[in-house]
Amino acid sequence: MAAAICVCGRLRRVKVDQETLDAAAANSISPAWGRIWNGPSPDGIWDLPEPAVLPWLARTCSAFSRRERVEVLALAGVVALAADAASRALYAQEIATLRALACDGLADEAFHDFTFVGLQQAVLGLDGEKVWSSELSHINGGEAELECPACESELLLCLEPGESTIEPGLSSELAERLHAEAVQAGRGFVATSLTKLFGRFTCPECRTTFNIADQVASGLAE
Repeated sequence: MAAAICVCGRLRRVKVDQETLDAAAANSISPAWGRIWNGPSPDGIWDLPEPAVLPWLARTCSAFSRRERVEVLALAGVVALAADAASRALYAQEIATLRALACDGLADEAFHDFTFVGLQQAVLGLDGEKVWSSELSHINGGEAELECPACESELLLCLEPGESTIEPGLSSELAERLHAEAVQAGRGFVATSLTKLFGRFTCPECRTTFNIADQVASGLAE
């Protein structure tokens, strides 16, 4: 599943022609998807469809199977997240439809944990959650790189299940929700990793204890 774009990065709005949209809607693995959503250009700018594409995304996702719509939902989450308040209000019904489809995918036991987390990110993007719609990718990466808030030591923390000096926790209502989703879906690996990402850690250099999630979010804001 494609990684979410951090909307604090550089975005360039593009209008996608109808021929490309038709080709993409006809086949979930069509090369046309690469013309709709691709990686950043050499100058570091992401091309992202305008919010007006949301109704088309909702129709396309509804016509696709669960497996076919995974990447489309990832795109929808980013488009909705980057949309302004007026666009989110205008396309509220389509965003709600896309969110329901993403939540439906969370129940699919055939999906890999990686895809499950990606769908959680899509839901968060559709909700307009600007931090964890991108930073939840640390679960799939298995680690979080951050600085101690006191002494600024660089730390690389392993989030995967196993022996760890991280004090497990769920430091916010959102963390509790994501954890409950993972438990309900039988995603033990994801659930345990979430308790680490939203847990506490004591810096080995200065012995300061801090919330890991707060530092991840702080690094995104810089």
